Amino acid sequence: MKEKLHSFHLVILVYLTQTGVVLFALPHTLAVHFGTNGWLALFLVSALAYLNIFLIGAAYRRAKGQCILDLIEERFQRVAAYLLFGFLAVVWSVIACLIAKQYVTLYQLLSYHSTPTLALKLAFDLLVYMLVIKGIYIIAKTSTFIFSISVILSVLFMYFFREIELARFTSFVFKEGDGWTRGIFQTYLTFIGYELSILFFPFTNRESKFFKSLMLGQLVTTIIYAYTSIICFGFFGHQYLKKILFPLLDALSYIQFPFVERLENFLYGLFLLKTLISVTVFYWASIQAANRIFKTINRNFLSALIIAGTLAISAFAYSMEEVENWLTNLSIVEMGIGFLLPAITILLTRQRQERRQVDG
Repeated sequence: MKEKLHSFHLVILVYLTQTGVVLFALPHTLAVHFGTNGWLALFLVSALAYLNIFLIGAAYRRAKGQCILDLIEERFQRVAAYLLFGFLAVVWSVIACLIAKQYVTLYQLLSYHSTPTLALKLAFDLLVYMLVIKGIYIIAKTSTFIFSISVILSVLFMYFFREIELARFTSFVFKEGDGWTRGIFQTYLTFIGYELSILFFPFTNRESKFFKSLMLGQLVTTIIYAYTSIICFGFFGHQYLKKILFPLLDALSYIQFPFVERLENFLYGLFLLKTLISVTVFYWASIQAANRIFKTINRNFLSALIIAGTLAISAFAYSMEEVENWLTNLSIVEMGIGFLLPAITILLTRQRQERRQVDG
């Protein structure tokens, strides 16, 4: 009997899949688009993500543990199924690649100015490959250890409590922002990743408490985002947050210990492990889809091909701005996928049930 994902592992995995470099820029995004007390918008946007989670939960109950990819393969014509699998594999693998490139590019600017970005990216991809070939169970267990980094960052942020001034929050809400529509969209992109849980159906059982775990994972993400943003708004104020691209890094630079210099570089280096999980889960999802097309190819070799292929693609994104633009555009597509796949699951399972009733 195959091992199933534990509820706790599932919660942490959902949280870590969502969290990337976006956390370092999130307070800036909220200040630019929502203005004063923009951190409050996180709860509104998180509520939108919960709507998608409820849809995924409904799909989980209908599928009864069957993989969405199996359903598509059974009900779609082969050409249509393969086109969809190919599309999903490309989107997920390129998103994974760009998340890694975003992290590596910023890391190079902070610590390794003379090292080629491609060399750092290659080293990161080797770590991803060694983890992704182990499968989702090992990835989930590894994520539990890496979650401790979030705890460390949260404790360090207590340093800023004495520096927070209530006057910096102001008595106004959502003033001096540049627009709700773009703000809600950009903030929603920071939650991207939980929708990959639709591929976890076959790896769960009743003890996994799939729907509850998914809800808790999203809650952890929301709390971490809100905690970070509230501290940054209270420490910098919304006007200054608009001027700095990565407020979290700037905030960490204010923390000083006698035995550590440039603490923000050290902590950003630790953040590699969190980014590693996010990138690995997206690659794992891509491999799951691609394996439906290339069934005869060794899974480890297929993993290497996908990672190497996207490494070549990432070489065309030279600057941080280009990486962010590509990632934003693909995240739009991923938002659609997040709603489309559970809807397809519900539709296909309903058709199957109706056909059985007619035949029976």
